[in-house]
Amino acid sequence: MNGNVIIIGAGRVGSSIASLLNEKNYSVTVIDKNKDALMDVDDFSGYFEVADASDVEVLQRVGTDAADAVVISTEDDDTNIFLTDICHFMFGVPRIFVRLADSRKEKLCRYPSVRAICPFLLSLDEFRREFGE
Repeated sequence: MNGNVIIIGAGRVGSSIASLLNEKNYSVTVIDKNKDALMDVDDFSGYFEVADASDVEVLQRVGTDAADAVVISTEDDDTNIFLTDICHFMFGVPRIFVRLADSRKEKLCRYPSVRAICPFLLSLDEFRREFGE
């Protein structure tokens, strides 16, 4: 087993990450409010919790305090930042990856354990490389 990862948000990004980590033999727990959110993942052998991850009791129940990493990829930046703070301050998760649609919000979750991933900035960087800047 490669490690214990919790994924919050099972939309397209979260489900794809769950599938990737599942294939690489990570122990994966996915949390989403929507019971049908993870249906597109083939052969998922992890644990799927239908719940609101902003409920601290849910995070306790799935073992966030023992997680090696948490991936936060809900559709709402404010929720993602809130969950980043909870995972960092309350549970001491050593590696947190948070997706932010608005790259200006990245500064709200600058902690050593947090890596903000902003699709806008990734796209901009790729275009800069393509146009030689």
